[in-house]
Amino acid sequence: MYWQAVEQQIEIALKTKTLQPLTTQSQSFLDNNIHFTVHLRVAKKIDKPHQSTQKSNPFLPHEEAMFVKDCPPSHKLLLNKFPVLKPHALLCSKEFVAQQSPLTESDFSAWLQHLNSPYDVGFYNAGPIAGASQGHRHMQLIRLAHSDTVAAIAKQLEDISFVRFGPLNLAMCTQYYQQALQQFGLNKSDIETGAYNLIINKDLFWLVPRKTAHIESIFANGLNFCGHFLVKDEAHLHWLTKHGFIAFLRGLCQDLHK
Repeated sequence: MYWQAVEQQIEIALKTKTLQPLTTQSQSFLDNNIHFTVHLRVAKKIDKPHQSTQKSNPFLPHEEAMFVKDCPPSHKLLLNKFPVLKPHALLCSKEFVAQQSPLTESDFSAWLQHLNSPYDVGFYNAGPIAGASQGHRHMQLIRLAHSDTVAAIAKQLEDISFVRFGPLNLAMCTQYYQQALQQFGLNKSDIETGAYNLIINKDLFWLVPRKTAHIESIFANGLNFCGHFLVKDEAHLHWLTKHGFIAFLRGLCQDLHK
């Protein structure tokens, strides 16, 4: 099981201080009977690099302590250097591929091989508006405490996103992906798509078109659609809990006619 290898590499990367987890305090909330977790920053010792300001590519070459395993033929598994959750891994292309270019059959094939349990979730941030902090192709992998959280959130936003429930295989992923891009007009060109988040597990394909990167200075990526929010202070936490988690996620979405 690859999560064991991820956990072992986390210990190595922590000892070398290569891994830099964000320091937070976690609080749990219920919204529409769905579990949400807010991670409140308590010590901002590090600033997470962003593709608009970072000159080097952290995935090419990668830091030795970040490497978990090779995923032939075209991907590799790395640790997320600045995780909010543990464990959190990145499935990266070995060669440079632009993050906002369309996902390929090879991407989905590598991704599906790592979604073995109902608690395993993958998410993808297509472009800065969708929360991508790096311009190099990387799909993300996390383990959730509640296996039903993502599906429950997807059902709340089904009217403004592309949702398919049931066991996934490679052919279905590629078919659903093309349908979703076309449905929301995200096919800008052969080399670029519009902004979206994609969340998948073994029984869910869910694509959310994005219209904004943040609301009230709370920035969001695919992790938010998995039920986890990172906020920088108590004021933002108070606003978010009063506004509502589902309402916040709905506000991020591009509400287009189907």
